[in-house]
Amino acid sequence: MKKLIKLSSILVVLLICGCGKEKYITCTNNIDNTQGNYKLNATYKIYYNKSYVTKIEKDEKYTSNDKSVLDYFEESNDLTYSNSNDLYGGFTYNIKRNKEYVSINTVIDFNIADIKKMVREGYLDKNYVVSNRFTTSGAKKYYEAIGATCEE
Repeated sequence: MKKLIKLSSILVVLLICGCGKEKYITCTNNIDNTQGNYKLNATYKIYYNKSYVTKIEKDEKYTSNDKSVLDYFEESNDLTYSNSNDLYGGFTYNIKRNKEYVSINTVIDFNIADIKKMVREGYLDKNYVVSNRFTTSGAKKYYEAIGATCEE
């Protein structure tokens, strides 16, 4: 009987606090760059706890009929994310490629990443960080500055 009461109490606490339900802001960016001969459709999910980012999930799809443009996006993103993970930690990514597009799915885990180093080396703006934690408002401002539209 005591075990049943204890288990019931734990379940009630979990239901009340909403544990397990992550909050996030979704930002989208769609660019049609005719001069560069590509289109970008991107979605960025900024997951947060209180006012600090826990992770960002990035889904970016570059579409082009020019093989050299697709080569560029594939190679530059692979190099960027590989180097970022080596330098700061917390980056995982997957690149898919076919003859029409390059798709990049990236997760940046800010619980693992070296935020101090990111700020020191200019990867993150110091104004977007408080107590060595990336702020939700800073992440939102960053994505809006690159042309994305963000909604909670």
